[in-house]
Amino acid sequence: MSALEPGRLRRSMVALCACALAWVAGAGGVQAASLQVAPTSLQLTSRQNAEALWISNTGTAPVNVQARVYRWTQRDGRDTLDPTNDLVVSPPMQSLAAGQQQLIRVVRAHPDPPTTQLAYRVIVDEVPTLDPTRQGMQFVLRYSLPVFIQPEGVAAPTPDLQARVLPQADGTLVLEVHNRGGGHAQLADLAVGTPQQPQIFQPGLVGYVLGGQTMRWPLDITAARMAGATLSAKINGASDPTPLSPTPPAR
Repeated sequence: MSALEPGRLRRSMVALCACALAWVAGAGGVQAASLQVAPTSLQLTSRQNAEALWISNTGTAPVNVQARVYRWTQRDGRDTLDPTNDLVVSPPMQSLAAGQQQLIRVVRAHPDPPTTQLAYRVIVDEVPTLDPTRQGMQFVLRYSLPVFIQPEGVAAPTPDLQARVLPQADGTLVLEVHNRGGGHAQLADLAVGTPQQPQIFQPGLVGYVLGGQTMRWPLDITAARMAGATLSAKINGASDPTPLSPTPPAR
């Protein structure tokens, strides 16, 4: 199996890491997706060999589910998912009756304690059923769940972020964040202004920067508004924003 294209899964890593995909079967009504997954992320200690996910069918019809695991890295400022045998999910395929709940185990195939934090994604797909008599559209869900395995001797390594704003040829801005620390950073609610009065201009989840890696995101803000302002974000679910102290965009 080849690596998943980063663009195909970028939207599935936003909000609750779920993306609705639609298959058109003709004119008519719409059938809503019914798959729920909890929790929305997993963190394993260095010597923990397995963790559990619960999948639930909250609809009124059976649903087929497929779960896969990918090694998660970041290259050229983008998320990359590559097939891996480091983790396995059991069972990988499941059919859930209406109202049924099922436990899925995420198991480490190589339980030796890692020396650095390892990152993976568990992709849980609601598999569309083929029904030539169906009218309308069938919506199915994809969940992309982050999984982190902590290194030996460290409960939770911390991130150390270095940011800069890069002007583009078309006049837009791109935020580049490099993580010099050993732990991941989840960025949300980008804001500008003073540290005491930040004004959120890009609400919600921006994305993750893995330890020792670099990510880039387009900024929904003008260079004029950025001038002289402090850029901040909420890191790893913190209630207060953290200044990113980026390099001002070149003029």
